[in-house]
Amino acid sequence: MSHPISNTAVAAGIAMLVGLPVPAADNVVVDGYARSSSGETWTSSSGECVRTSYKDTDELLESCGYKRVVTEGVAVDNQPAGAGVAVVEQTQVVKDGEVLASSQAIVAETFIENLRFAFNSADLTASDKAELDGVIIKLDAHRALLRDNVEYLNVIGYTDSSGPEAYNLKLSERRAQAVANYFETQAKVRRQVMKVMGRGEADPIGDNSTEAGRQLNRRVVIEVVKY
Repeated sequence: MSHPISNTAVAAGIAMLVGLPVPAADNVVVDGYARSSSGETWTSSSGECVRTSYKDTDELLESCGYKRVVTEGVAVDNQPAGAGVAVVEQTQVVKDGEVLASSQAIVAETFIENLRFAFNSADLTASDKAELDGVIIKLDAHRALLRDNVEYLNVIGYTDSSGPEAYNLKLSERRAQAVANYFETQAKVRRQVMKVMGRGEADPIGDNSTEAGRQLNRRVVIEVVKY
């Protein structure tokens, strides 16, 4: 099931990346450049490009001191059903150290869904491993960016409300450890970048009075967390 990243979360992620009240980089219009018969731009004695009186070009020429700087960052939206990860590309037009324009665009996004467990079990079935392999593929697609921009993964185990609370806390910890172990052995995710914990019956996302709700609560949440 697709879980697109919410507009609010993406906007918040972009706000962390860019906080500049400047025009959009793709819509910048500057005066036309005066050119010689061979097409070269004319420069003044101070080295500045000479402009005409017509605003008929959006060219921001490197030879005239404009630079287009493109960087990438990650916006993360952790939700009860999983974690949304968007790769955000930021384009800035810079001259003499001043940002003249800026624009952002989402170039890739994915949703990492939570893993479900059978009742009273912390064992990974073949189906569970297949789901985790899908998560690993999604993480791999952004691995370099995550390494640079997102400092760690939270791996959090949960249970439904059946049984003693103390037992459920231990069961949730075993579930989280099982997922972390799989990440470490199959995806070479270092334990140092994972925080593994169990929260027992806390934070239910389903109704514990129904089997369908209890199934939702028997889960491991995989969060992508930014310091």
